[in-house]
Amino acid sequence: MKLLKKKLLAAVIAGSIAFIGVNDIQTVQAAKNATNQTEATANEQQPPRINIDKLAKEIAEIYDVNESEVRTALSENRSLDDIYYAAIFAKVSGKSFRQVFAMKSDWFDVMQALGITEEKYDEVVRDLMIEDIANRSNVDKKTVRKLLDNHYHPRDIRIAGRLAKAANKNVQEVLDMKKINQRWIDVADELGVDRKLVRPRTPIEEEEDNSTEQSQ
Repeated sequence: MKLLKKKLLAAVIAGSIAFIGVNDIQTVQAAKNATNQTEATANEQQPPRINIDKLAKEIAEIYDVNESEVRTALSENRSLDDIYYAAIFAKVSGKSFRQVFAMKSDWFDVMQALGITEEKYDEVVRDLMIEDIANRSNVDKKTVRKLLDNHYHPRDIRIAGRLAKAANKNVQEVLDMKKINQRWIDVADELGVDRKLVRPRTPIEEEEDNSTEQSQ
């Protein structure tokens, strides 16, 4: 039971960081903190606020839940961890985000109440991870699944995929290039591609970049 609870937490952390991005998690928390600041600190530099509409859209698309229901939870400053638990369990159980979020208590108890087995949970979360890696690595899902089965780290697959595309190489070739004492930027330099490709990019960042390019 303790192991399963740890896995649940790990999946939420993975959802928060791998799917949405560290910077966006920080700005969500910063936005909450900013609302509690006093007038005495009003002149201090304020942290950026997250675009709730974009975040709600991403979560809805990733977990196949209702976007407006997620937006409502975000706008009410509900716990982001709870939002991810509800989204994941809605995806696994087939129930709506609103229905699952209303059940909020101990999320392990909610999982049991929904009749979600550990096997089914693992299957859905793994599929979500594979799809996310494929979308952000230029590697097809079949190859991603094979690389995960071969114990490659998701981050390494994402980075190698981007570098491989830029260098017109096979992703396995690029993965094989990284030695224990090397960093990914060293591999990028060896391939002669932009070091910026090593930096993880989120769908939000990509959308903003595309909008900027279109406006120029």
